Amino acid sequence: MLRENKFLTSRGLRDCGLGQKGLCEVSCALVMSTTLVYQGTRLINKACLVQLLTNSQTLANLELRECGLDDGAIYSLAKGLEHSKLKKLGLGGNHFTTRGAIELDHVLQYHPTLTKEMVELPYLEE
Repeated sequence: MLRENKFLTSRGLRDCGLGQKGLCEVSCALVMSTTLVYQGTRLINKACLVQLLTNSQTLANLELRECGLDDGAIYSLAKGLEHSKLKKLGLGGNHFTTRGAIELDHVLQYHPTLTKEMVELPYLEE
């Protein structure tokens, strides 16, 4: 039902408590969304995140504030960003280090629609 919905373009899953499997299933069904808010959702599945970014042709804004993303999640996110059409990405309140930020920076140098100015970064840990 969510996959076929062409009217609901913005969806929020803030602190939803779905669990990793539920979030993955919902994320895969939301490929037609333009805005997704996962703020405070700590169980982001890296593979689902990559799949969502790779498969969505409409997702322009992704909010991942306070999702507990570490360097490993940022590496996965960077891999998915290579194929996305995102224009805005919120990463504030996560706990990745400068290594994760460097990986993200590398992808952003070549991204056609997402600029460094449109990425909200957290205070980086060493």
